Amino acid sequence: MPTSTEDAVTILWNEGTVGEWGALFARVPRSTLPQCFAYAGAMGRTHGFVPRLGLIRRDGAPIGIVQLLERRTLRLFHQRQIHRGPLWLDGVEPDMATQEAVFRLLRRACPDNPLNRASLLPELAAGPEAEAMLQRCGFRRFGPGYRTVWLDLSRGEDELRAAMARDWRQRLKGAEKAGLVIDLDWEAKNLPWLMKQEHEQAQSKQFRPMTGALAVRIRNGLLKGGGKGDGVLMAAALEDRSGKAGPAASALFYIHGGSATYQIGWSSESGRKSGAMRLVLWRAALALKARGVGWLDLGGINPDSAPGVTEFKLGTGGHAVESAGLFR
Repeated sequence: MPTSTEDAVTILWNEGTVGEWGALFARVPRSTLPQCFAYAGAMGRTHGFVPRLGLIRRDGAPIGIVQLLERRTLRLFHQRQIHRGPLWLDGVEPDMATQEAVFRLLRRACPDNPLNRASLLPELAAGPEAEAMLQRCGFRRFGPGYRTVWLDLSRGEDELRAAMARDWRQRLKGAEKAGLVIDLDWEAKNLPWLMKQEHEQAQSKQFRPMTGALAVRIRNGLLKGGGKGDGVLMAAALEDRSGKAGPAASALFYIHGGSATYQIGWSSESGRKSGAMRLVLWRAALALKARGVGWLDLGGINPDSAPGVTEFKLGTGGHAVESAGLFR
């Protein structure tokens, strides 16, 4: 790589205020949950991580941000992770030479040796060019990338609906006629109840759920206004307006900057029959859109281990993406 590119790119660590970081984060069109400051705070209280906030500059001008989480154990060992970053301001992805310069700096910040463990899950599209670049920077791939579906909420309501798979749209119509009542809770007051349902379904479906403590702490951090536009939404489909019959489906959404993440979804047996989760997701997406959220990250997909969930998320008409991999 030309030395001029390396010299032009710098990362300033922990400069400025949290508010200034939040303003920069809000400039990222498709921001990710693990890169928001509320997530770092929750990881600190739950697992002991301390954040380092990096401002990426080229020729002195800010072009991106990156959040690194680190913790020390036994006073000797350091663990550092950068998950789903760096992120680029205003949706302008720099050329590969600039990105390589950034990842060389991140390699220095995250050494990997017997006393230092690094975990890098870059928000970088999968492909041989990206993987080769990361290897040149000294990273070694040891796991698959992250796969998810992004739903563009900047589109009009009719366009969003038209982009759905035919079966998805038909089942949504059925749910709309089922007499369900949608409740939108912008403080997620009933999150402990939803986490209980999440852990019960995790046991039956054999997947690893987010811990209740972490979920609640992320909610609390987002509600405290750690960044511009941050917040939370818990949406539920009720069998009747009184709520006595209980929810048919419920979902949790974290709002971070101009994006949101669909974190948890649950349906009762009757809710699965009525397609209640489709109605919950649709109405929540419209509510997030009205709030100014431009992109909805529908969360991880895996066609092999969770084909039903993958088909459900792809059926929304969103755009499937896969990152380059997990590196150390």
